Amino acid sequence: MSACCAPEGNDAKLIIKQSNLVSMRVLIADDHPLYLSAVREQIERLFPGVATETACTLTETLDILTAATDYDLLLIDYAMPGMNGRDGIQAIVAKARGTPMVVMSGVAIASEVSVCIGVGAKGFLPKTLDGKVFASALNVVLAGGSYLPAEMFGSPCAPVAAPDPAPADDCDFAERELTIMAMVVEGKSNKEIARLLNLREVTVKVQLTRIYKKLGAKNRAQAATLMAQGHVLG
Repeated sequence: MSACCAPEGNDAKLIIKQSNLVSMRVLIADDHPLYLSAVREQIERLFPGVATETACTLTETLDILTAATDYDLLLIDYAMPGMNGRDGIQAIVAKARGTPMVVMSGVAIASEVSVCIGVGAKGFLPKTLDGKVFASALNVVLAGGSYLPAEMFGSPCAPVAAPDPAPADDCDFAERELTIMAMVVEGKSNKEIARLLNLREVTVKVQLTRIYKKLGAKNRAQAATLMAQGHVLG
């Protein structure tokens, strides 16, 4: 259940498809390489041919927006270096000059959501959102509406929890798995990891699937959040 304002029925379903007819530019800013990579991949699946640019601090984001303002969508991490809550959001909104901005966060608290929307953000997305819900949220924003998960109001949305305790054989990470995870956190693609470790790309994908299962993550984005919160790799 979500609080949002968007076209209904088939009109809403057509937004993403119609967007593919023209070139899109999306700026994604997040200081966690794994989550940044996951969001970028999802955006590129949703919008074939989209041009994406990335940043990992407020300063980098503002520099990019100073040089080019013709973006169609901004996806901004609430807590990346330099943000400082309201101040960072306001600075980006001012530079964006009307480009819709969506704030992403691992922890969603009603007061923070209200601040972001109050200074001009068009949406607030928990980093644990399911892929289909993430796509629907962007659908809403690109249609000119706003997206706010209704469950945020009244109580905080907790970060992704660590998986329940499991037998040692199930939850311990092998040395190879830790190596792959470290490379993913560094922002390396599956293809790059396979080349560096002399593995087939499909083998890397299988290893990552096992890693997600051990983390208790449903997808790459949730795994990214867990690693960023320090449940793995320190």
